[in-house]
Amino acid sequence: MKTNIMILRYIKKHIIFFIVIVFLILIIPISYIILDNSSSANQFIFSNVINPYNPLENKKINNPIKDLEIQNDQNEWKDPRGIFPIFAFNLPEKSKNLTGSLKVIEKGGINIIINGNWGLMPEPYKIKTAFEQLGSSNLMWLPILATDCRDDFIYGNENDETNKDIRKYLNNFNGNYVYGWYLWDEPGNNRRSCTPLNFIPNDDYADINTMAKQIRTDSIFNKKLDFVNLFPSYWSGTPTAEAYEKYVDAFFSSQEYKPRLLCFDHYPFLKNEEGGFRQDFYSNLSIISEKSLQYDVPFWMIVLSSEHLNYRKTTFEDISMQVYSALAYGVKGIGYYLYSKCWEHVTYKSWILENYVDNPNVADSLHGPLFVPIKKLNQNIQSLGKVLTNLESVEIIHTSDYPNKQKDISKALFKKNQSNSFIKEILENEKSDTDSTILVGVFTNKIDSTSSGKYLLIVNKDVKANSSSTILLNKYYNLFKFDNKTGDSSLIDYSDKITLKLSPGSGELYYLK
Repeated sequence: MKTNIMILRYIKKHIIFFIVIVFLILIIPISYIILDNSSSANQFIFSNVINPYNPLENKKINNPIKDLEIQNDQNEWKDPRGIFPIFAFNLPEKSKNLTGSLKVIEKGGINIIINGNWGLMPEPYKIKTAFEQLGSSNLMWLPILATDCRDDFIYGNENDETNKDIRKYLNNFNGNYVYGWYLWDEPGNNRRSCTPLNFIPNDDYADINTMAKQIRTDSIFNKKLDFVNLFPSYWSGTPTAEAYEKYVDAFFSSQEYKPRLLCFDHYPFLKNEEGGFRQDFYSNLSIISEKSLQYDVPFWMIVLSSEHLNYRKTTFEDISMQVYSALAYGVKGIGYYLYSKCWEHVTYKSWILENYVDNPNVADSLHGPLFVPIKKLNQNIQSLGKVLTNLESVEIIHTSDYPNKQKDISKALFKKNQSNSFIKEILENEKSDTDSTILVGVFTNKIDSTSSGKYLLIVNKDVKANSSSTILLNKYYNLFKFDNKTGDSSLIDYSDKITLKLSPGSGELYYLK
């Protein structure tokens, strides 16, 4: 009896110890497996619990940007083909003939292809073969230096030695069809470690600098673009416009060699239950445009062209409105996300290229309902782009905060009869009881000093209704209008007003001499 009592006392005394041992035996391998296979769990634990390091909060914005010492190099990126960059995320997921898909995409007016998110759909080596088989073409490729912690790819490996020497990868993907290399998408987060027990905090900007420096200091690689795409202003890490400005400044100040261009994505068309049109679309464009001028680099924008997650199905007018708005703010390159049919298993829909994705010999209309109108839009971008590329944005004018009460654009709201304005008044004849929807981008020619007039890109922000407008000017001008199809201008009047009718989401370019 005494023996049993002693055994029970021993068990009670040590039961907690045994429970802890069993718990540790089970929990350690289970935790390791979860952290090694779940990027969300990994990032949460290591970024918020073990090492809550925020590279933006810790970034000192005082690093001087170096000037390149390589002969004939220019910081400002200019397209080597002399055309307006129009790029697309991604190749079709289920293409049986990638070379055929490249031909279809080029036929649609795209001149740069980015091989989808993470380089996974399809694999970059297959794309390399497809481009080698394509032959002579204006279409070029921005290979993404990324999959998630794989040996041959880069940006998932923040704490891996791969980042310190990317030359092998660059040599493998450096054909004459390569436009440059996509170094990073949306820097600013703490990315997950490639091994779950690596406690070293990573700094996205430092990793970008490590890779960009290898490209910019090499006489061969330096001829191509080191491409980075920044977050939009609605990223959770930048809750205010001021925070977003600091985010962009932190990117430039972190780089030893000035980035050659500034690119960002912004997807404004939310589903109705998610709030409809984003309120910071034009604020984001304004900040990027101003930073582009401040750092003397062109900016590119990626627009929404597919339904996914909380984004609604986009119409042609939706896409056109985003594009012309960006052009009015001075954009020098346009990208589509997403362009080709893919990722149906994660609810992506409404692509531009939907059918016959690898057959360039069928009628254009068979590729999908948006293929032909977006092809025509791309032709217009290309035609107007040869004019807009040489222009510099000097003013933005909104006639209202439409759509959805846009934030942070008060300085751009039009006030009539101002003594220092060349525009007296903007009238929208058919819309006296609704919000005015006109956006005007004002430009000057930064190359031709003899061209002293003003260029006006006038945009209808309404994606559902036409806008009939009259712009009253402060004096008489020779009025020239540019043909969207050809890019050629012609004298239309000597007048003190511009009268025009714009279809939903469209724009027209004028020159006042």
